Amino acid sequence: MTKPSKFTGLGTIVLAIVFLVAIVFAANNSTVLGWVIAVIAFGWLALSTLVYVGVHKAASFGARQVKLAQAEMAQRNSASAPADGGTHLVSDDAGSRSAAKARELKLEHSFKIISVQIGVVNEYLGKDEAMVARALETIDITARNGRGMVNPNWEAQEAKMDAAMAKKNVARAAETQPGTKGPDDEEPVSGVVLD
Repeated sequence: MTKPSKFTGLGTIVLAIVFLVAIVFAANNSTVLGWVIAVIAFGWLALSTLVYVGVHKAASFGARQVKLAQAEMAQRNSASAPADGGTHLVSDDAGSRSAAKARELKLEHSFKIISVQIGVVNEYLGKDEAMVARALETIDITARNGRGMVNPNWEAQEAKMDAAMAKKNVARAAETQPGTKGPDDEEPVSGVVLD
């Protein structure tokens, strides 16, 4: 329990002095009115004391409850929070439900963006080419971001596939030119294609 402040009981002290003065006057005069005033002063003194004690107890109880709630909240937060100051990183590598849920929400949002932009393309096609170009660019960026969420290495894999496809296309072009040798240094294949 905390100590009350310096002037907290000042009103009670004033009422106590009034009560003592009323008793002294009532005893000196021996009149009924003096004793009635002394009883009234005592009643106010008792009421003031009860209010003072009640308010002080309620305030200290409230302060204890606040401290208890803060301690419980701090304990709950420190038990569930990581040691890095309360930040929580959702990693796709973690395999946790929160990571999967976050990824699903991001993908769902990407699909919504693409749906909206398709509506923009349909609405402005033939009317405003700049708006259509911006919508197509947004679709492209959103699709790339979505692919990055599904497969973080998709760009490197796509570059490898493009390089392999370019190599195949060069080899095919060399095969189809008349008078050139095929990939196995054999004569070019000729003939009729039957459907």
